[in-house]
Amino acid sequence: MGPSTSFFVFFALLLAVGSYARLHPVVHPIENQTQIGLVSPDVIAKACEPSLEKAFCISVLKSQLISDVKNLKQATFVALQAAWREAVATAELIKITRQREEEKDVVEDTIEEETLADCSQSYSSIVDMLADASSALSTEPASDVRVQIQAAMTTAETCAASINAGKKTRQVEEVAKRNENVIKFCSNALSVYNVYSKGH
Repeated sequence: MGPSTSFFVFFALLLAVGSYARLHPVVHPIENQTQIGLVSPDVIAKACEPSLEKAFCISVLKSQLISDVKNLKQATFVALQAAWREAVATAELIKITRQREEEKDVVEDTIEEETLADCSQSYSSIVDMLADASSALSTEPASDVRVQIQAAMTTAETCAASINAGKKTRQVEEVAKRNENVIKFCSNALSVYNVYSKGH
């Protein structure tokens, strides 16, 4: 089995785990993987050329785990995978933060809970949207990829709006920072996908 085939087999398994993670967002499917794949320098240069944050784009693509990345489609998978992992981690942070608030004898700030509840609902959708974008990329044509990434970004911005309208507690500020990261990862994935789609 060649590197490219191995990559797509691995990603199919990742999508299956992703479906499970929608119900159990604590799952980080590739967290314990240690084998590092190689990304072609030419692919990195082309994929990140139009990016407004090239250093970030390059670091995301170089973080690829398992299998080699030799073309722009595989690079897009990597960028989407990174965004999905960040969304899952953010969903878990929100879940844990809400649980801590519920365990208190007195609810200190109902506005904070409303903000976290809104973002929790947003992230349930974001994780699904990024998984759907990855699924769409595995089929041709992949026109739904852009739609799903943009929808994920818009939903993350809805979470940000809820945060901005509420009280900026330490817990909410932490969620806000992670939410900004998710938007950044999604924007990067969209940029890499746009490079791929232009040449496809």
